[in-house]
Amino acid sequence: MERDGWGTPSIARNYADGFDMATRLVARKLADAINAGPNTEVLDVCTGHGVVAAELVERGATVTGLDFSEAMISLARDAVRGARFLQGNAMDIGFPDASFGAVTIGFGVPHFPDPVRGLKEAARVLKPGGAIAFSIWHGKGSDGSFGWLFDAVGRLADPSITLPEGPDAHVLADISVARPLVEDAGFANVTLIEVASELTVPSPDALFDVFDAGAVRAASLLRRQPAATRTAIRKDLAKRTQAAGTMGAPGFLVPAPSVVVSAVRS
Repeated sequence: MERDGWGTPSIARNYADGFDMATRLVARKLADAINAGPNTEVLDVCTGHGVVAAELVERGATVTGLDFSEAMISLARDAVRGARFLQGNAMDIGFPDASFGAVTIGFGVPHFPDPVRGLKEAARVLKPGGAIAFSIWHGKGSDGSFGWLFDAVGRLADPSITLPEGPDAHVLADISVARPLVEDAGFANVTLIEVASELTVPSPDALFDVFDAGAVRAASLLRRQPAATRTAIRKDLAKRTQAAGTMGAPGFLVPAPSVVVSAVRS
């Protein structure tokens, strides 16, 4: 489901548009966490549409972006000059040991079929003492876009419609879970910072469309709901956006809190 979804050009484009502001804000925190600069050679895993790569290039780093989705790689190549982008597999990164000084992963770890294996691969291609930084959205129970979606789906959706088995997309936003997992993958000095990231939507009811058109897991749940249920979830998200969002240009700023986890290779 993930591979097919993120390989669809329309989903890749809608993700890039719908999550643009939030991912750019977090990209700055990822670059800060690895001290990106002119002497930094970075592998940006799950590079997506290149938003983290763009921030790294702006700071003078030498950047290689890796993603399994050719649709995402195409967007990244069009958007970012000064980086190289390759189609590849985060579970089996095609570079020798100790190839990079730093690794960044912008919201990609939740999409790994095996997070520990993926992080071990990141550790393998890092030089000793090299830094890693990855970001995770806050999910169920959080006060923001993803939390609102989970709440609305839990109350309003058909409970018989479920997702395929897969890793929890948000559990690593909890440092008590993230620290031992990251340490098991070969890292030390694990830290977590909260990021007050935000989405921007043209109108309150457009938050539904951000998930429905520019995501894979959430869209899988939403698209199989009856029309009346979809309308109810849309209205619920719009109400939350009106109550907790703030007017901006050109529309509403909506909280989408996330975290950045960083560490160094042991």
